[in-house]
Amino acid sequence: MDTEQVWSATVDRLRARIDSGDLPPGSRLPAERVLCEELGISRGSLRQALRVLDSIGYVQIRAGSGTYVREQQEQPLRTWFTEHDQLVEKLFDLRATVEPTLAERLARHATARTVSRLEDNVAEMAQAAEDGDMLHVIAADAEFHRVIAQNAGNDDVAGLLRSVLALVGEERRAALRLPGQIRKAVADHRAILDAIRRSDPAAARELTLKHLVDAKTYAHDYAAEES
Repeated sequence: MDTEQVWSATVDRLRARIDSGDLPPGSRLPAERVLCEELGISRGSLRQALRVLDSIGYVQIRAGSGTYVREQQEQPLRTWFTEHDQLVEKLFDLRATVEPTLAERLARHATARTVSRLEDNVAEMAQAAEDGDMLHVIAADAEFHRVIAQNAGNDDVAGLLRSVLALVGEERRAALRLPGQIRKAVADHRAILDAIRRSDPAAARELTLKHLVDAKTYAHDYAAEES
């Protein structure tokens, strides 16, 4: 079994334990060493699985403290957006302030390795969308933005964005369930990647800003529509 299959299977196993109540909301996951022994996997695969679970709102990784199970509240999609509209708007506003600048900076000096990682990510997201694999769509979406932040060359701003992205797992999970949003997100990521690949900072900035503003507007309008 390759590395991706290992962490993907680990995501499913941990998610099943959370859904079953074996790992209840608010509880701290066992130490990495213990989980690795229980699951028969490496620390690298475990950490990737935990990043995925964090990105989709199942757990929260707290630096220096451990990984904790988040509260899971199943609600109709429109209800979730209606009740969290202000939070969603603020999160998108903060991301729209930070992420376009990071994409612009990355486009000025992106290495071949970073471009290759983004290319693989977009291809993974597109394939997951075609397969109807929502878990991997959401994880790939989170990873795309994380790779840009990690490689943009401004550690302070990238650190801020990583903190923000850690808060938006449920927002991402809900937003990508909106009709048509997965297809649009894949197309937007392709366009941003192309601007970075072409070393076009202005286009990378503009496309990233449009991507986030469009997503915020769509989420807001969806919440406002009458059922």
